[in-house]
Amino acid sequence: HKFSIFQKKHYLCNILQYFMVVKNVIVKMTKIFVSPRIYWQRYDFSSLTAKDLHGKVYPLLMSAFFAVVLFGSALNRMPEEGFPIVLLDTVVITLLFALTYFLVSFLENWICRMYGGIEYRKSSIFLLECMLPFYLLYAVLSVFPSLFFLWVLVAYGLYLMYFGSQYFLKIAYDKVIIFMIMSVLVIVLGVAVAQTLDGIIMGFFVD
Repeated sequence: HKFSIFQKKHYLCNILQYFMVVKNVIVKMTKIFVSPRIYWQRYDFSSLTAKDLHGKVYPLLMSAFFAVVLFGSALNRMPEEGFPIVLLDTVVITLLFALTYFLVSFLENWICRMYGGIEYRKSSIFLLECMLPFYLLYAVLSVFPSLFFLWVLVAYGLYLMYFGSQYFLKIAYDKVIIFMIMSVLVIVLGVAVAQTLDGIIMGFFVD
């Protein structure tokens, strides 16, 4: 019985620690998103490991993404396609975006090492922050598809990238533009592959 109580306390501490890590990172990411020029310089995420980012923060963000996209897709597509198809498409696109992030994160790490030996932890948080506009817009437009013109706001990721590459990654000023072009190409390629695979997979289930 005493061991059982000890186990429960241990699990509770782990859960609390999990949410503290996630909350801390998300608060920082939100501030950077709103004012990148200021907060990229203030936060170095020195206490965050790649394991924490990929094992705690990213799963929670993707769970929220999944929930919003599922709600929006069900709201707008269920009368024509049915809930099973909507659910399957949401699962597929969420998994593909997650896999794409890790693929792009690997390539971005290679670019970052080439431009200054930047560690994987920093390149991963940089990439996730810069991809937030895409994730947010995709989720919002799944609920309000008539606002498709808001896709132009995905360019805000360039704003995040510009200051992040200088103040967070410490890329040399004369190399920032080339670094950004390579990073954008990698991200666009990853998203395009995810969207294409989603269309191919769903093509087997939808006439």
